[in-house]
This record gives sequence, structure tokens and C-alpha cells, in this order.
Amino acid sequence: MEATVEAIRSSNPSKATRKAAVSKAPSKATSSASSEDIDYETGLKVPKSVLDECHESFLAADANRVKASTLFFSDTGLMALLCRHDRVLWLVNMTSAGEKQHYALCLLDKLFKHIPKTMRIGVLYDIGCQLHRSCAKHGFLPDALDRIVFGISVFHAYGHQWPCQLVYHPRKCKGFGLTDGEGCERFWSSIKLLIPSLRVSGYYNRIYTLDTQVKHLDKKSMLDLGLWLRRKWNNMASRKLEATGVLDELLDMGITREYLEGQWVEQIQEQTKPLKRQSSKLADMEILDVLTLMKSLETYEEEKIGYQKALVDGVYPDGLTSVDLAALIDDVQKNIVRAKKAVANKKSKLSVDGRLNLTKLIGNEFLKKRMNALALKQRIRDRLRNRKFELANLERAYRKTVNHLKLEKNAHTQIKRKEPGIQALVRKYNKLCDELKNMIKARKTPRGAVAPLSIDLEGLYQLDVDDDIWQDVGLSDDFDEMMVVPDWLGNERIRNGIKSLLELQRCEEEERRLLHERLAIQEWMQEEWYVLEATVDEASNKDEEQMDQDIIYQLEERREYLLRLCVRWETMVRGIPCSLENGWGPSEEILMNFRKFEFTTQAIEEELGQDESDGGDEDLEDAEYIDNLEAAALLDHYRSQN
Repeated sequence: MEATVEAIRSSNPSKATRKAAVSKAPSKATSSASSEDIDYETGLKVPKSVLDECHESFLAADANRVKASTLFFSDTGLMALLCRHDRVLWLVNMTSAGEKQHYALCLLDKLFKHIPKTMRIGVLYDIGCQLHRSCAKHGFLPDALDRIVFGISVFHAYGHQWPCQLVYHPRKCKGFGLTDGEGCERFWSSIKLLIPSLRVSGYYNRIYTLDTQVKHLDKKSMLDLGLWLRRKWNNMASRKLEATGVLDELLDMGITREYLEGQWVEQIQEQTKPLKRQSSKLADMEILDVLTLMKSLETYEEEKIGYQKALVDGVYPDGLTSVDLAALIDDVQKNIVRAKKAVANKKSKLSVDGRLNLTKLIGNEFLKKRMNALALKQRIRDRLRNRKFELANLERAYRKTVNHLKLEKNAHTQIKRKEPGIQALVRKYNKLCDELKNMIKARKTPRGAVAPLSIDLEGLYQLDVDDDIWQDVGLSDDFDEMMVVPDWLGNERIRNGIKSLLELQRCEEEERRLLHERLAIQEWMQEEWYVLEATVDEASNKDEEQMDQDIIYQLEERREYLLRLCVRWETMVRGIPCSLENGWGPSEEILMNFRKFEFTTQAIEEELGQDESDGGDEDLEDAEYIDNLEAAALLDHYRSQN
């Protein structure tokens, strides 16, 4: 897979080649292809600029950054593919210093070789947006790409930009239910105690130890599968009830779910738009747009005069009547009104006197700086809005979880990482404002020019109604010109309704999946039990000389294991509805007798194990101490070699 990935990437043109090709392409200021169209990559819903920022935020997304050195270790780590039940499907042994993408692609390719060709899967990865980008850009996994829904694991979502979260967050993306995608983190936590010993072990010893540990974890999770289903079901039921209550209250106010869905679609479209960039041609493009609109306005007025003259003279064009001419005059009048409004908005955006000759303003230094300040201000506003949405979702999502403090600390840390970028934009904007003020004082500006207000860094993140960020003196943009603030942004009830709607949709997906899983484990248990009983009967009917005692023993062990599973599962999932009424396989008498045996054995084991469990914390401290000693020894060896 590594060779395949490198071969595909090397066949694509380099950045320098692409840049040269773009520079040779003809460009016009009035071209219909806007910067927004250019900023999207094929097959992706998130702008390229946002994906670039996500790429810079994560070590795993940068192949040039290393997490482990190959100087001392031939194997630098593991990458795992787990199902939503936190069971390991496959492990990849990493041999490179960085976390290369071909490891993830190798795991996915292996998965698709073992599932039906009609099956769709959801992939939750720390940098799922970057993996999707690479697959769409380079054509990785061509036979399976249309069957993959990419997402970002919940714990790492706050490290991504808000537009990226709108598209890839599993709580906002259809199909993921309440799956969090953090199974790998839980798996690493369960095997981290092996690090000190495996760091100095041989290759085959390491593989055997990992394989044994994975089998142990799989056996443990199999026994606890009923408990897992019950916990997921109770969590889903409580969240569904809460979301339904909010939506029912909104419905009483006349706010339907269809309206909330429409508002959510509008929010995604608006908040995933590419932000305007600074350019020396922004002002010139606006001036040319105004001139084009003014020419269109003149054309509309000439058409109107012609239609009015034909109506007065009674000389109608071929096939038209007086009614048709009156309708044409109304349509042209509407076009004139729209064109005049657009011209006025464009001129106010440029902050120039309407009597000025616009052609003489092309290349004006003041307008260039002013339009760059406008682009910066819009970027700052969007960043602050995104931060507000992130914090609002954080307070709502984690207020009732057990690991509240840990999750909240991680999310706040990820959000804090973005604050220096916002402050840098504000300082850059304030610098442009100072330059514009100096140009006005020196009378190097068009007549009637007004300097925009600077933004105060103090209290910037509060977003109060009277903050400087909302003051439009000397500035205007398309977003500010909207007469009505959209409900998804300004109506608190609609915003809460959208959150509850998304929550309800994920809960309904989770409910369908849990019902299917509940049915699947009972069907599996029935089939396993019937096959086992048939095998035992066949073995028992043989003569004593033909009976293999080893096989009989294994069958008895399997029988005890299935009974243990059945007893635990059946008790835990009683509250989950199931359409299967044929029982679990074993009879009630067999299950009752095994319950008595199981509870007696468990009580004896717990009593005997009390004294042995006292040193658990000390063992953990010893393992960490040994780990630190080995790290120090490796560092000393490295220094001595150099």
C-alpha cells in the first residue's frame, strides 16, 4: 500500500507545476469564476483554506512531523481499526517515524475485502477530513470511496475549524448515530501498560504479546456486550426524550421540524463559504462590477422607453399585444429597481461619492486598503461567530457526562489554540484602519471617504451588541447588508431547535442500530447453541472407543462459555424490545441451574481475590517508574553516541 500511495502521489503535478499552469491561464477581473468556486476542491464541501488550517493543527496530518524515532526502534507504533463496539478488527505495525496515511488506507482496504460490496461504512478518524481530501484528490480506494462516509471522532472535533465540524462532526453528520469514534483511545489506554516491556522485547515476542492482549480484551468485551447495549440504550432514550420535549414546545409555537431542517441547511451553506482574502485587485473588481451594473441599468432604461413608446403609438412588435407590452414594462421596471439598488450597495461598499468618475478610481491605493480591511473584518466576524457556536455546543454536549472535567478541559484547550489567530487578524485589521486614517488626513482619498473604527482586543470574545466588531462606520459588506438576521443566527429558539433536531435524528439512528444489534446477538446465540447441541449429540452417540475425549472437553468448555454469555446478555438487555420470541437457545431450566453455579463461583473468586487486588496501584506506579527509567537510559545513550 505504501508503494501504491507514493506512486499515485508522484504522478500528480507538483505545487510549482500547478502554480505555473494557473499563471498561464487567462484571467479577467470580471470573470464569472469567483474565488469561492476556486477555493473548493472536487468532491468536498469544506473550503480548501479551512482544510489547510485543520492540516496545520494536527501532528497526525503532517507527514514531516515525527512522533517516534527510528534510530532506536524498528517498530514505532501501532494503528488499529476498531468497530463501534471497541473490538479490534485489524492492527498495522508502523515502521515509519510519522503517522503516514497509507496505514489508514491499508486498514480500510483490508476491511472492504471482507464485507459485501453493497455495504456502506462510516469512518471516524482524528483527521477524517484530511483522509477524505486525499482520497478525493489522489483517487485512493477507487472501488470503495463512494461507500464511505468520513467523519471526525468526537474527542478531537474541537481541534478542527468550525466549518469542518459542520460537515464531519458525527453528531451533525447523518448515519453515525451516537457513535463517538474514540474506540482507539480506549484501546490505547488498555494496552499502555505493555509499553515498558515491549519497548525492549524482540519482534515475535512483541507480536505474540499484543495478539494475546487483544484476544483478552475481545473476550472481556464479549462478556460485557449486554451491559454495553443496555448503557447505550438508556443513554439514547434519555437524550431522545429531552430532544423531543424541546421540539414539541417549538411545535406548539408554530415552528415545525421541516422549518428547522431548512434553517440547518442554510446555516451549513453560509458557514462553509470561503472567507474573502486580501488582494490588490479587490477594489478594482468592485469598480468594474459597478460599471457593468451601470451599463445594464442603461440598457434596461432604453428597453423600457422603447416599450412605452410602442404602447403609446399602438405599434406592437410581431406577436405581442398591449397586455404583453405592459407585462414587459413591469419586468423591466423590476430589473431597473434591482440594478439601482445593487449599484447603490456597491458604491456604499466602496465608500465613494456617486458623482465621481469610477474609471479614474481603478488602482486607487485607499480603496485597495479599504477593501482589504473589509475582507479582514468579515474573516474576524466569522471566526468569532464560529467560536461562539463551538462554545455553545460544548456547554450543551458535555454537561451531563461522567468525564465532564476531562472532556471540557480538552475542548477548551483546542478552542484556545485558535484565539492567537483571531487576535493576529484583529491587529492586522487595526493596522489597516490606522493607515486609512493617515491617508484621509493627508487628503489622498476620494471625496467623502470615512475611516473605519478599530477593534478593541479587550472583551473581543464576549460579542456584546455594542462591541466595535459590529460597528460599520466606514465599512460595509454583503453579509451586513441583509435586512433581516437569519433565524439560525439570531433566534435563540431556532438555534436550540436545530441542536435538538440533530440530537433527535442521531438518537433515532442509534435506536434503529441498537434494536438490530439486540436482535443479532439473540439470533447468534440461538444458532451457536443449536449447532453445539447437535455436535454434542452426534459425539455422544458414538461408541466409547470412537469418542475423542479432547473434543468432548472442548465442547463442554464451549457450552459453559455460551451459557455464561447467555446469562449475562439476557439479564442486561431485557429492557430493549426484540421481535424474536423463540428464546435464547438454552432452556429455562438449564439457564436457571447455570445461574446458581455462576453466582456461587463468582462469589468464591471475589473472596479469594480480595487480598490479591490490594497492590494494583503500586503495580501501576512501578510500571510508570520503569518506563521513565528506560526513557532516561535511551536519552543518555543517544547523547553519548553524538
